[in-house]
Amino acid sequence: MEASRVDAGQFRIGMRTLAGAVNIITSAHGGHRYGMTATAVCSATAEPPTVLACINKLATTHAAVAKSKVFCVNVLRVEDWELSTTFSGGHSGEARFKSRNWTRLATGAPVLVDSLVSFDCRVVKKLVHGSHTIFLGQVEQILVGQKGKPLLYSDGQYAKLASLTLGEPLPEGLDYWGF
Repeated sequence: MEASRVDAGQFRIGMRTLAGAVNIITSAHGGHRYGMTATAVCSATAEPPTVLACINKLATTHAAVAKSKVFCVNVLRVEDWELSTTFSGGHSGEARFKSRNWTRLATGAPVLVDSLVSFDCRVVKKLVHGSHTIFLGQVEQILVGQKGKPLLYSDGQYAKLASLTLGEPLPEGLDYWGF
């Protein structure tokens, strides 16, 4: 079998199957608040506490993070799916922040009070690659919000986490990987 170069279309199709937590990445610069929906977020290291966020260079939030060197990752609950759509293009600018309760912590980036958790970060490194910049943010403060289940996104749709119990019958084709 001969390997072929992966094109952007194939890559996007493959990545659609990767379930991810839905987050709102926010920042503040020049007296304005910025925010966007993102799934390309993860823990980078616990010592020091650092998160990684990938932001498209064309997004207005990208410029705000790059200039202010601060951002907040607000992890959404299942009930927050409408807010996710608001921040993914349903509204723009300050209108995105009208429907919910926001505050600020150490960095001054907007923090969603009733998210699952919010990680208030200061940029310590960045790597520009292709259409995105990978920002590493050292966590300066954490706000644990409301309890709930995380909002997930996979294959173009929102989803929620379901717990499985050992021994519980699984959908056809799944197994417990020997657990």
